[in-house]
Amino acid sequence: MQSYQEQEVSLHRLLQLSAATPNYIQVKPKGFKAILQSTVEFLEAHNVQAHLLVKLPNGDAWSEDVSRYGQGLVSPHRVFRFLRVDSNAFAPDALATAPLTTAPGASEVVLPLSVGPIWRGDYFLVAQSETFAAMVVAHRLQPLSATPSGDSQRLSREDQRDTDDEEASPALEDAGTARSSYLSVCCSVNPDLVATVVSAICHQMDHGGIADTDVNLATLTQQWSQARSTQPLTPTYLGLVDRWLNWQLKRQEHLRQSAATYRHQALGIARLSNQNEVLLNTLRLKDDFLNTVGQELRTPLTTIKTALTLLDSPHLKPLQRQRYMEMISHECDRQSALISGVLNLLQMETSVGQTPLDSLSLAETVPPVVSTYQPLAEEKGIMLAYTIPRQLPAVTCPASWLRQIVIHLLNNSLKYTPSGGRVWVTARSTPDYAEVEVRDTGIGISAADLPHIFEHFYRGRNLPSDETEGAGLGLSIVQQLLLYCGGTVVARSQPEEGTAIAVRLPLHRR
Repeated sequence: MQSYQEQEVSLHRLLQLSAATPNYIQVKPKGFKAILQSTVEFLEAHNVQAHLLVKLPNGDAWSEDVSRYGQGLVSPHRVFRFLRVDSNAFAPDALATAPLTTAPGASEVVLPLSVGPIWRGDYFLVAQSETFAAMVVAHRLQPLSATPSGDSQRLSREDQRDTDDEEASPALEDAGTARSSYLSVCCSVNPDLVATVVSAICHQMDHGGIADTDVNLATLTQQWSQARSTQPLTPTYLGLVDRWLNWQLKRQEHLRQSAATYRHQALGIARLSNQNEVLLNTLRLKDDFLNTVGQELRTPLTTIKTALTLLDSPHLKPLQRQRYMEMISHECDRQSALISGVLNLLQMETSVGQTPLDSLSLAETVPPVVSTYQPLAEEKGIMLAYTIPRQLPAVTCPASWLRQIVIHLLNNSLKYTPSGGRVWVTARSTPDYAEVEVRDTGIGISAADLPHIFEHFYRGRNLPSDETEGAGLGLSIVQQLLLYCGGTVVARSQPEEGTAIAVRLPLHRR
């Protein structure tokens, strides 16, 4: 079994072997610094005058809280700071005058630790007053990569000697990747544990070559033990313990609220980033749309201008003149269709946000639209029929939108179906949606064209020669309207066999 003196070489080991068996937590260096800061701020907030015994990593960031507290101490209370003589904090000419003490009346005393195993890898802050005691003791853990099993085992004394250069670095966080980034920390207001640590520190001062200061820590510890034995649980001490617990609870609540605020801000930033990406995509789509509109409008104008130039030829034959006139008329119709289609699309996008999504009956909305196309179908020699069951459930879609959807689908079917063909409009429902299908026996759509039929200005390559080309926006408008009301559209087709386009609308939920 280790001797008492051997145990005191490491405060961490000493506490492990104590009867109190304190609990430990593993934290990052920043977490350890936050615990130290909270402890000092508690002492300041409640005006607790206490002796502080501290050994911390070098660097102003680690010492600023302790130094600030020390400036408010009233004699005889002091801050006792332990530094290793091989640390960069000691100037070469200061070693000869160790121990370093402040001027009379000052609140801080600096005590040097000689080269050796004492407190290697240990850091501590101990507060001891006549009415209260608290301590924070930390120990560096062994790097995970140093053990085959990957457990967070502690450094041996030999390894600690090799890696204790961290105490000479500006901050513990700056330690190399080969060293551990975790510390084992014990926090306690148990007066017995505090007395154990202070006794170990005094023992090392008496037997470890550290000279006495003008404040006798051994006497201070003895007075503290005697006070505890006569009044172990004074109302003042218990009151400060309660305040300590409430302080930690308040700090945890503050951290929780800060984390919630940061999380909310992070979500807000993520939402703004997503919205920004959507806006950028929208702007890109708008730019592409405007470029496409310009190209589509320029094509018929170029054709018209060319035909007009040829009409001025004195040697033009009557048949050629007639063909050029028909070309001009055809391109004018195409230009008109393009402009009307673009205006319809823009009007739809402008009014879509102002249109309420009401409950709609398919049996009351679809048949009147189909009936208006009966004369056109008869004129072309096409059979047009519909089957819309009256018991279909209501859907969520504005009536004007559904009428426009059916109009575009019927226009396409009648345009691409030759005389003698048939066009059917049917409807059915499922537990999730209602479906309206427009099916024809027309010329069909090739496999190469089918994936593109919902794109702006796309027109199939097998348009009948006697039909005026449209703007290529009808199916795009259908898809946009369905997108706004939560519906979808599916197209199936085979060349020379016909096309079926199914519109699926969400059921109205009461």
